Amino acid sequence: MKTVLSALLLVTGLTAFPTVSGAASLMDWGRHVAEAGNGKPGSTACMECHRLDGGGMPSIGAPRIAGQPEQYIAREIREVKAGKRYGPVMAGVVQNLSPRDIRAVALYYSHAKSPKLPDVGPPDPVLVAEGEHIATRGLWKKNIPACVQCHGPNGYGVPPMFPFIAGQNRTYLLRQLMAYAFLKRQDDPQGLMRGIARRLTMTQRKAVAEYFSSLKPPVRDVP
Repeated sequence: MKTVLSALLLVTGLTAFPTVSGAASLMDWGRHVAEAGNGKPGSTACMECHRLDGGGMPSIGAPRIAGQPEQYIAREIREVKAGKRYGPVMAGVVQNLSPRDIRAVALYYSHAKSPKLPDVGPPDPVLVAEGEHIATRGLWKKNIPACVQCHGPNGYGVPPMFPFIAGQNRTYLLRQLMAYAFLKRQDDPQGLMRGIARRLTMTQRKAVAEYFSSLKPPVRDVP
């Protein structure tokens, strides 16, 4: 009986936890989807916008996703599929991704490393200074908390819910603030980002984007 019980526990343990080879296989598939798509009709490789190393493309506002939390990446893909996150380009790309595809891509990019890519033009020091004030102190007269209260010191993120935004390109950051304020991005918990984005002026949105884009991404994500 003791031998049988031990065998059952061993089998249960093996099925409850992924093996190293299973994790490696998922990682390999994630890289394949990122590099070539999943092979289904209409499939698009993630690297066409995000690059294979996840550094993004500042020139078109494609975000840096290298090193973002695995859970966050997977959640955002699912939210785009469900129509809760506004992303007209992404919506067509992710529709044919299976749950396994999503897990694999999220795992792959969460481990990817990329240098910070040059943004479009140098940062505006005036906007950077204004953005730093909003990011670190908030605008309490307008009921706007400091960005770092959710996105962490220096904008390094608070996994798994809040992504890092330090070193993200300014076009992407501004585009997301606009999407929260006026479009149909609705994946923020309790509408927090929508309320903040709507209370910021256009200049203040630009300033916040300028400030965080001027920073370096978390050290853990840079080779």
